[in-house]
Amino acid sequence: NIWKKKTYFSIVHSYSLAKSRSFSSGNEHPKPKGFLGQQQQTNNK
Repeated sequence: NIWKKKTYFSIVHSYSLAKSRSFSSGNEHPKPKGFLGQQQQTNNK
């Protein structure tokens, strides 16, 4: 169950990363980056 959750999170993470990347190319979006970093820290704990 935990492994499934981790895989899901990694998929969502990469998806949101690609999304924010296409966003940053046209708009300024410093918030999503910080939010992603915070989420990663929580996952590492």
